[in-house]
Amino acid sequence: MQVYLRHVHLEIAVDAPDHPTAWRLLDTLRAVLYSRGLKPTVAPFATSYSLNAYAGINSRGSETLRAKLPDGLRDGIQAKETKVQAWPTELFLTCHRGGPDLTEMITPEDFLSAVEACAIWQRIEDKHSAARVIRNALVKAPLMPDLSSSILHMWQALENLFGISSEITYRVSLLLAELCVPVAPRSTTYTTAKASYGDRSKIAHGSNSPVVDAQWQRAWGLLQNVSKAILHRGSIPSANDLTDELLNR
Repeated sequence: MQVYLRHVHLEIAVDAPDHPTAWRLLDTLRAVLYSRGLKPTVAPFATSYSLNAYAGINSRGSETLRAKLPDGLRDGIQAKETKVQAWPTELFLTCHRGGPDLTEMITPEDFLSAVEACAIWQRIEDKHSAARVIRNALVKAPLMPDLSSSILHMWQALENLFGISSEITYRVSLLLAELCVPVAPRSTTYTTAKASYGDRSKIAHGSNSPVVDAQWQRAWGLLQNVSKAILHRGSIPSANDLTDELLNR
């Protein structure tokens, strides 16, 4: 914990009955925020008390050590009377942060909007297991040091949406283009999906071509738009529904 505590920039409080539930809620919030353009980051551990509460906990029980603490840390919980639990979660030292179009800043209004969107996403997950896979890809793909593995992980989630086994490049790209209509032009999504699926195929088939950050960003941008489109629609349409939607326009 000491390695990460020196670099903490944000602490998020989650009200939940247990750690697994809290972690799922935090993952959902991060996925929503990432889909809206926030740079991916690391959440290395969770604790039962705020950092602001347990900072200085080992010194407050001693009058000598307590006197050496800053004024704001001298009063609070003490080790002899309080049990602080901690759970390691993402013990990584690297994270793909994406391109210059992503941001490290978020307004209070945008944060509250993302919190509200989490409730919608959880309802979608309850109906569509594929939404859980998309969420997992959004949160975990940036933490994979190897670009190739990260791209494959994202495409595993995207392909899982439709369960297509033939003419994959064309059909998946077309369906993703229709799925993302609420958030992006069809032609843009189709072109991006087709190019990114080409990246995925080269990696999966052992191409010797080096994988570059631009390819990762292409898959990431596609995953972002898919997540936004799912939230906008409030569900995940089937391949047949999207085909009908496309033909009836």
